[in-house]
Amino acid sequence: MFSTTASAGEQVKDEALGSMLTLQPMVLWNFPSINSRMGIHYLMDFASNYGFTPISGIGLTGYYYLKGLPASYENTPDETLIQKSKPGFFTYASFTPVNFNLNKKESTPNAGDGFSFSALLYELSLGVGYEYPIRPNALIAVELGTRDASSSSGEEKLSYSGFGIGISFTTSYY
Repeated sequence: MFSTTASAGEQVKDEALGSMLTLQPMVLWNFPSINSRMGIHYLMDFASNYGFTPISGIGLTGYYYLKGLPASYENTPDETLIQKSKPGFFTYASFTPVNFNLNKKESTPNAGDGFSFSALLYELSLGVGYEYPIRPNALIAVELGTRDASSSSGEEKLSYSGFGIGISFTTSYY
């Protein structure tokens, strides 16, 4: 969940987006030699004050584990596969081109006060977290992160930023 503040020209000035939840399913590949995981993700905020899906997009994600990957495997000389698990801290960064889509429908007699627009923004998200193995091939993590996206066209500025906390479940396949 991210506490996100949005601005959009004259219509929205530093107002809370009010998204109920941010979903970010991803597929990551392990790179044990550099203590990292990298891959792609889908990002979607939904159920906000400005429409059902105000932010959505597909992007790239990278995780760096300070003391090695929390779940990895290795082959012994006799071809036995061994899985190792350990808790650990990580940092992450993601880059996502997003569809920033705000809608406001006014049900008052002056219905011209409503608006609807869509724009392409580039979101950068950075954070830290702690991952803990709960069983073989299953990890749970708690993350703290920040996100920021902006664009300007002439005098109109489109942007959003926020801080959030996330809980993620990771499973692996070898």
